[in-house]
Amino acid sequence: MIKVIYAIIFFVATSVIANEQSDLNKTMKKMGHIYKLAVQSETKQQMQVHLDEFKLLVRESKAFNFKKTVASESLTGLEQVLETVALVEQRLESGELDAARQKLLEVDKLRKKYHELHEPPSFWELLFGNK
Repeated sequence: MIKVIYAIIFFVATSVIANEQSDLNKTMKKMGHIYKLAVQSETKQQMQVHLDEFKLLVRESKAFNFKKTVASESLTGLEQVLETVALVEQRLESGELDAARQKLLEVDKLRKKYHELHEPPSFWELLFGNK
C-alpha cells in the first residue's frame, strides 16, 4: 500500500513539474514572438505597446521554478533583460526609434547566453564530462 502511495506522489509531482516547464516554454515562445514584433515596429507607439507586453511576460517568467542549478543565473538574465528594455524605453521617449531598436537587439544576445544554461548536455559531454 505504501508503495502505491509513493508511486502516486511521484507521478503527481512529475506531472506538476512537466506542466510548469510546458507553461514556461509557452511563455518564452510568446516572449519571442512579441520581441520580434517590437523589433519590427515602425513607430515608437507600436514598439512601446509590444515592450509593455514583453515586460509582463518577462515578469511572469520570473515566477516559474527554474532548476536549482541554474535558478539564480536565470533570474539574473531576466533582470538584465528588464534593464535593457528600460534603456530601450529611454531611447523611445527621446524619439530615437532606430537607437531603441539597436538597443533592443541586445536582448537577443542575452537570450542566447542564458538559453545555453538550459540546454541538455550533449552525448559527448555526458561521456567525457564538461570542458
